[in-house]
Amino acid sequence: MVMACKPSVPSEYIQPDDMEDILYDYHVAQAMAQQATSSDATLEKTRNFMSVLKKYNITEADFDSSLVYYYSHVDRLKDIYIHVNSRLSDEAKNLGVTVGDINRYSQYSTTGDTANIWTLQSEVLLMPYPTMNRYDFTIDIDTTFHKGDSFMFQFSSEYLWQNGSKDATVCIVTKYEGDSIIQSTCHVSVSGTSQLRVPANAANKLKSMKGFIYLNAGNDDSNTRKMMFISQIQLIRFHNKEIAHETPVSKALQKDSLQRTGDPGRPVPDTLRHRIVPGSNGNLPLPPGPRNGLHRMDARPNSLKK
Repeated sequence: MVMACKPSVPSEYIQPDDMEDILYDYHVAQAMAQQATSSDATLEKTRNFMSVLKKYNITEADFDSSLVYYYSHVDRLKDIYIHVNSRLSDEAKNLGVTVGDINRYSQYSTTGDTANIWTLQSEVLLMPYPTMNRYDFTIDIDTTFHKGDSFMFQFSSEYLWQNGSKDATVCIVTKYEGDSIIQSTCHVSVSGTSQLRVPANAANKLKSMKGFIYLNAGNDDSNTRKMMFISQIQLIRFHNKEIAHETPVSKALQKDSLQRTGDPGRPVPDTLRHRIVPGSNGNLPLPPGPRNGLHRMDARPNSLKK
């Protein structure tokens, strides 16, 4: 009997469980440095990072060489970061952090006036190297989309970045009937929750929606540790109730708020200054004219005279 198993990480590299603990402490330390009142945040982040390495008795070279190994085994690194992100979220809840927008919409299903319609992968790992620096996606459009729908694309991100500026570009392109196009773009340069709003188009129906997240290499070309982990991806769709549930009958009735007939689809002319003349013009109301004289208002309710 031959048993196939996932190859283990070579002993010269940091093992997955230890790497998870190190990365967890690393992001906690970076967040603490970000909140520090020190004028030199970069120095504070470096000092905290060295403290993490000292805690686990490893050198910066050990950490970097292990990351190089995990870069070539992206699935392993992605699994590690899924656990790290879950631990960071749990720790935030234990500290009493207010539930953010990400969790606010997690309860919504894929249907309803407010719905989370994202059905693709919810975690993405990006690195500023070809084939690894961009995530493209396409949203399927069906009959649940209506005129006037607006959207919000949001996600949580964690940067592991040694040198240079951090920048990721998020872009969503929506195409509507009549070939009108709306392009929505934002930039993400810090860890945390990011949102991109896609405005509504009340005049045309949506035909297609595509987008991407692109991680720029930054202004430092050196081969340093650079990575962006994206999680909890959501695409929230908001129906415009007035447009989504509007019917031709309701539009017709809005034009005449004073009179109704037995046929709700046929509005009566919006005027009270007409009278019925028997045998004249097919019993239709005559407009005011020099020969008809000025019409008088009857105090009684309007009715058709036989």
